[in-house]
Amino acid sequence: MQESSAPVSPSFFLPLWARIALACFMFAVSAVDMWVGFFRYEWVGILCMGLYFLIFVPRQKGEALRAYLSKPRSLVSFVLLVAIIASGFNTLHRVFTH
Repeated sequence: MQESSAPVSPSFFLPLWARIALACFMFAVSAVDMWVGFFRYEWVGILCMGLYFLIFVPRQKGEALRAYLSKPRSLVSFVLLVAIIASGFNTLHRVFTH
């Protein structure tokens, strides 16, 4: 028996329509946050999360971490994830200090 050499498509935990719907919702919420208070920067995390849902591609089985991280799309996803976490900490700081 020969194994198939066809590449396995990566699977995301949400279907494509749900990812697009979530991204559109997050873009709308971020636009409202920009309108209400642009310089409070609470909209940055929500905007990054919407972009993350559109850009992220999961790692395939058996793919080396170095090969995965060398792709530009993976790097942008990682940067967006860091921005989401930083924005979350900023929001927590603002909530508990004001």
